[in-house]
Amino acid sequence: MASKSMMKNAIALFLTINLVFLGFTKAQVPPPQAPVCPRDSINFISCSNVFRLSLILINEQTVLPCCTLVAGLDAAAASACICNAVRITIFNFLTINLRVNQVLRLCRILPPAGFRCA
Repeated sequence: MASKSMMKNAIALFLTINLVFLGFTKAQVPPPQAPVCPRDSINFISCSNVFRLSLILINEQTVLPCCTLVAGLDAAAASACICNAVRITIFNFLTINLRVNQVLRLCRILPPAGFRCA
C-alpha cells in the first residue's frame, strides 16, 4: 500500500516540477525585431549620393533628398531607411553611424535609443 501512495506522490512531484520549468521557458519575452525600411531601396539612390558626394560637409540642403524620403515614417523605420542608403556607399563603421545620426538630426528625427547601423 505504501508503495502505491509513494508512487502517486513521486508522479505528482514530477509533473509539478515539469509544469513549473515549462512555464518559465514559455514566459520569456521575445527579443525586439530590428526595424525594417518600408520603402523601396531604389528610391534611396539619391539619398546615398549625399553620402558619396559630401564627405565632409553635410547640411540641410544636401540631406533634403533623404529627408523627403523618410518624411512621415517613425524614427525606427527612418533610421533603417537611411542605414540602407548608407550601405550603398563604402565607409568604415564609425563614420557610417556618425553620418546617419547627423542626417537624422538634420531631418529632425531622433533615432531610437541604442540604435546602430548594422
